Amino acid sequence: MVINLLKNLKTFNMRYFYLLILINSIFPCAVCYGAPDHPVTEGINNAVIFLLFITSFVLLCIGTSIFLLIKKTKKVELTRSLHDR
Repeated sequence: MVINLLKNLKTFNMRYFYLLILINSIFPCAVCYGAPDHPVTEGINNAVIFLLFITSFVLLCIGTSIFLLIKKTKKVELTRSLHDR
């Protein structure tokens, strides 16, 4: 279970890394908003990146808390099984 979770976490980290590398491809089309160098276009692009980072951060926190709960639960089960012997 933990090994599968670590593999999934490693895959998630690689996907997140590729997303950061290819950040230019996730921008909305600047033509729809006007000139690419216009302050409004830059602001919209920055807002999209900010919202992506906030969403990613929240999901990462949720995933980390679940992982830590699983880890602590296994540690408690192990100590209980040692005390039952």
